Amino acid sequence: MNNCLTLPPAPLREALAAYEDSLRKVLPLKQAHRKELHYAVADLSRALTTERGGMKINYWTTPRAASAYLHFYLPWNLYRLAWLLPNLALNLNDGDTVLDLGAGPLTLVQALWLARPDLRERKLTFICSDIAPKPMETGRALFETLTGMAANSPQSPWRIVLERAPLEKTLRSHFGKAKLVCGANVLNELRAGKGQSLEERLNELALAMSDACTEDGAVLFAEPGTRLGGKMISLLRLGLMEYNLFPQSPCPHDGDCPMLDAASGGWCHFNAPADSAPKWLMTLTNRARMERRNISLSFLHAARNKPACSADAVRILSDPIRLPDTPAPARYACSMRGMALVHRAARLESGSLVTVSWPDPPVTDAKSGAQVAHPLAR
Repeated sequence: MNNCLTLPPAPLREALAAYEDSLRKVLPLKQAHRKELHYAVADLSRALTTERGGMKINYWTTPRAASAYLHFYLPWNLYRLAWLLPNLALNLNDGDTVLDLGAGPLTLVQALWLARPDLRERKLTFICSDIAPKPMETGRALFETLTGMAANSPQSPWRIVLERAPLEKTLRSHFGKAKLVCGANVLNELRAGKGQSLEERLNELALAMSDACTEDGAVLFAEPGTRLGGKMISLLRLGLMEYNLFPQSPCPHDGDCPMLDAASGGWCHFNAPADSAPKWLMTLTNRARMERRNISLSFLHAARNKPACSADAVRILSDPIRLPDTPAPARYACSMRGMALVHRAARLESGSLVTVSWPDPPVTDAKSGAQVAHPLAR
């Protein structure tokens, strides 16, 4: 069984636990500020919550809000990515360039260093772009503390270049150069232009991403597992496929995304338990009264090659649901046939790639319209 999310291995969990040391070195807090950090986290959480999941404030303009973000949201984002990144075939080699869009505090660069030790000796150039320089500078300092090397020293195989620019300008400036175009927590902050739909905005970005990629380049984006995050990922997928970048993960097919169906009430996202997060992070979370039992994310990894797809493969999406007159829980899944409702799914985890059988003739769930499927006996 292939799962797009897996428990971070012990060395990675240990590195995340030790990340607090990097924060203390780069962002030392006075005792009074440390004592009230959980209040700052709670206040920032309220300030960041809007109807569309965007940000009401620029949290980098106030030291209190910036500190809360870096001590709480950044490590939680690293933990989420730690479940994902070890499972992706990124195919980065010496001399390759990575474009990190909306880089913020270099979340994705730090996560790659932590989660992919196989890449640490590769000679890679990371071009990190954002409209605000301060978070990128802080992220570079954290990266250097994490690695024990100056980012652009002869000892460091990774070269970090910071660019202050919006997404489109960065993509145009590096036409045909990127082996990987990537971003974390950036699409959910995008807005459509005047007279433009979100689909049109994402299509424009998809074209620019395709143009920025090398002939064998790829795209990777990870977003919060919210309804908005899932929608943005689905729209990006739609645009990328138009420009010959095909889904490698998590999609079990390269057909239409069922989540973009007007009748669909769901969105593509995956959940994993939070109980393996660092103790210091869980303590801060609980003190801020922001209990977390799960982490959730939406993501897309796309590349030039069309993947081999099976008509009987489904990707499990939902938590278990109870059905009337059915003893075992079911789960919703994505398939080549559209949305599926997989019965006898109690042991199937969110993100699992499962081979199923389909009733003949097809059976459609009356409530959701999903096609009923059954996992093959193992």
